[in-house]
Amino acid sequence: MEFDHDHDHVRRRVVEEDRLSSLPDELIHKILSCFDMKYAVQTCSLSSRWEFLWTSMPCLNLSSREFSCLPKFAKFVNHVLTHRNHQVEVSSVKLHFNGAASQVFVRKIASYMFSHNVQQLTVVCFPKKHHEFPPSLFSSQTLKHFTLSNRPLYTSPCLTPKTPWDFPALATLHLSHITLCDDHTEKSVDLFSKCVNLKNLTLEWFTVEAIDIITPRLSNLVLIKGRRSLVINLVAPQLEHLTIIDCSIDYLNAPPGLSSLCYTGDLPQQFSKDGFHSLNKVSICCDMYRQYKEKVARKAIKMLQELHSARYLTLNVDFIECLSSYPNLLSHHPSPFSSLICLTIDSSTRNDAYNVKMSTEARNFFLENSPNATFIMELPEPPPTKAMKQKEARAKKAKRAAEIAIHMTEFQALLDHDNMNVERTQAKEKVNVTLEKLMAQSKAQVGKMHNQTERLMAEFKICVEEVRDLVNEEEAEVKAIISKGTLIRSLLEDMPKRERTEVEARYSRQLEEIEAQHVRLASRLVTLEGILACEQFMSHCISKYLASSNSSTTIPTPSTSSINPMP
Repeated sequence: MEFDHDHDHVRRRVVEEDRLSSLPDELIHKILSCFDMKYAVQTCSLSSRWEFLWTSMPCLNLSSREFSCLPKFAKFVNHVLTHRNHQVEVSSVKLHFNGAASQVFVRKIASYMFSHNVQQLTVVCFPKKHHEFPPSLFSSQTLKHFTLSNRPLYTSPCLTPKTPWDFPALATLHLSHITLCDDHTEKSVDLFSKCVNLKNLTLEWFTVEAIDIITPRLSNLVLIKGRRSLVINLVAPQLEHLTIIDCSIDYLNAPPGLSSLCYTGDLPQQFSKDGFHSLNKVSICCDMYRQYKEKVARKAIKMLQELHSARYLTLNVDFIECLSSYPNLLSHHPSPFSSLICLTIDSSTRNDAYNVKMSTEARNFFLENSPNATFIMELPEPPPTKAMKQKEARAKKAKRAAEIAIHMTEFQALLDHDNMNVERTQAKEKVNVTLEKLMAQSKAQVGKMHNQTERLMAEFKICVEEVRDLVNEEEAEVKAIISKGTLIRSLLEDMPKRERTEVEARYSRQLEEIEAQHVRLASRLVTLEGILACEQFMSHCISKYLASSNSSTTIPTPSTSSINPMP
């Protein structure tokens, strides 16, 4: 038996191995690309079918985090590149490492992947000191997507080459924590003019004095956390979307055909001398809380005049509060917005936004020439005062007291109705007597003529139905009384201790009655359920007897002890 079990286990392993081995190489490559290259190589050693699959992987994920020191990682990278199938192109590379990007193995990786027509490249390095990226990292005829992120442990700059980067096929470029130029001169640096197909450019945590962004097909530009005072000469005739977040900009000339603008900063900013003629969506968030100087208000008005073609405009409450602080200044400027469809005031950035008031002059400045525009300004409710909280607490207390009084009255009415229902008690006693008499007659008539038995059974069935109706009626009333008592006790438990004590003292007699009635009625409910069970048993016997055309047997009856008399 033990041998058979081992044999089955081995057979299952072989079947599972065959299933995995039958997968196409492309799918296995896809799975292995989700892991670091070190684990991909180790995984391939588990099967002779996979032994050399890693050498033809088009996606390489290389990370020094899986090695104790950088030399070991460099040695592993050299091994991978040396033994890889050189006939297979490289589609994407992810490279994460500690140390400077100027090291030899980085240049070797760059040379290899660019010679194998790489299309997507991500480089993330964690240097400990100042270094420069090798020029060989910035020239490729096939690269389409490039992400370069530098996470220095200290504030030392990590420089990129100052000459134009040669990426004619590049469509997306994302740079993070990069110093584009450290020359403290007014001369602009041109890095992207050879990126003729660049459509999406993101610069995040970057440093540069002055830069020319000359890209004929650029449609989306994102600038985040630009340090120093920036001078940006933007030559991008097809630019549609511009996002600027916390950048200190001295000069930026955005193209007039811009479609959407998102700006977040401390102060209003000027983006174009001539303004924009086809803006669709504009979002402005200036964090200038309570620092509303007239000079700032003038800059805000000038900024809005540039955005005169906006159709959907979103402003934060600081911006509105600044303008509203200088109504006389606004009255001297006509509304620049003639195509406005919707004006939205965003209050999410301020906890005390409920205090913000928009002056009539500010409202007219935005909506005077666009009277049909939708205006949205949803401010939060002010926090409740101490008096409001006390009033609410008193209202809750009064509501609970009223609920208790109502339920007590309803409970007493149910008890009174139950105690006064003499007619129902007499009817039950009468039906009980008739039922016992019919049962005795039925037993005596067993074996006599069939038609006489049927008449007795019919009368018996009518009495049983009457019993069922009476029992169901009483059961419903018992359950109602028990439920009302349970609800009252639940309300008392939810009350504060002091308030509960007051209510218990006020309704002490009723509460004692509730406890007593709960025990008594629970016992009655059990009795009623027993009567219904007996009735069901008797109905079953009657149906069985009447269904028999030649009934010569006696009618089965429950024992006398199982039939409880009705209370």
